[in-house]
Amino acid sequence: MDKSPLATLTLEDFLESERHKLFGKLTPVTAETFAKWKKERLDKKAAEEQAKAMKEATGRAMFEKGGWENSGSEDEDEDDEGGAWNLDALRRETEAARVRKEEERLAAAAGLPISTGDAGS
Repeated sequence: MDKSPLATLTLEDFLESERHKLFGKLTPVTAETFAKWKKERLDKKAAEEQAKAMKEATGRAMFEKGGWENSGSEDEDEDDEGGAWNLDALRRETEAARVRKEEERLAAAAGLPISTGDAGS
């Protein structure tokens, strides 16, 4: 048994015999092809992790992550008058949107073209 070819088979010989069993178009592994494969693999993993994080993002997780304190846009900051909400402007915008929606509904029911004019003026 000590003289059997299985006992003296080296790793290199085994890999070479297995390589010959492969078929199809094979790409030889070089430093360049490995680097390209590795970069693509890492990019794919990063994209999968990001998609997973976005899917699992809950309000609590987003709050705990932080960064929400300064997430408002510049326009929102300008509308704030000393930190208080401008309820009058909000009421006017809401009423104008309600009137515009009602006019569109009536025009659609009557088969008239929808006007794009300002309903609040």
